[in-house]
Amino acid sequence: MDIKTIAVLIDTSPSRETRMDYAIHLAQRHGAHLTGIFLLPPDLDGRAASSHVRGQTAIAEHLHHQQIRKDDMIRQARDSFEKHAARQDVRCEFRIHTPRGEDERRIGALHADLVVAAPPHESWLDDGPPADVVQLSTGVPFLLVPESWHNMEPPQRILIGWNASRESRRAIGDALPLLARASSVTVLIVDPQASLPAGEEPGMEVAMFLLRHGVRLTVDPLQSHGRAIPEVILEYAVSNDHDMIVLGAYSHARAREIVLGGVTRSLLRQSPVPLLISH
Repeated sequence: MDIKTIAVLIDTSPSRETRMDYAIHLAQRHGAHLTGIFLLPPDLDGRAASSHVRGQTAIAEHLHHQQIRKDDMIRQARDSFEKHAARQDVRCEFRIHTPRGEDERRIGALHADLVVAAPPHESWLDDGPPADVVQLSTGVPFLLVPESWHNMEPPQRILIGWNASRESRRAIGDALPLLARASSVTVLIVDPQASLPAGEEPGMEVAMFLLRHGVRLTVDPLQSHGRAIPEVILEYAVSNDHDMIVLGAYSHARAREIVLGGVTRSLLRQSPVPLLISH
């Protein structure tokens, strides 16, 4: 199954240009439809600020200026998105989402195969429900593109962080359309003795699964020697010129909370490389 619909989350930060370009090149490569979802900042609803304004005339004027500001933000975001998409001849549509909570933000992402977004610490989403909750609660894989990333080409050298968990398996399934088109894929298993059954050849089963899908790959078991696993993964990715990391995460359905392990959370904060995360 290929990627047919990609959504890109657009905010007011300078890094939105990076995300839009990345998503547009990805959509072009896969022949996918691209949906730009503009997320209005939560302080534009006018309610909090207007509570300090006295008098009907003053309140009306304040709300009028708020609406002008909002319309201007929407226009700038729409113009930028459509201009970028037109340059690459990508089929696209533009939507607006207002900050009314987690459920409202899910809507646009539920009907996409992949969502391109900013890492949580680079987005104002941290002002609302935790960004990782918003992302993982959609059930859609998120491709987090750091602001500092400058390679707009779709990923060619992909690194998979594999620990034989359900979450890792789900991440590989979600990433298959990207893995199949990559020039090289590495399955990295850090401290395999800690995550794999005794006597099992590290990565053999997942390697056979990927090979049957036509993925060109190598498997690299690696010892951490006591170093933090995120540090090992990031150092490996950077030193081997990988342009994407694929990682699984998990949620606690009964508690309705995201339980991000230390590895996942650290990579969300630190990765200089685009990170595909799913659960």
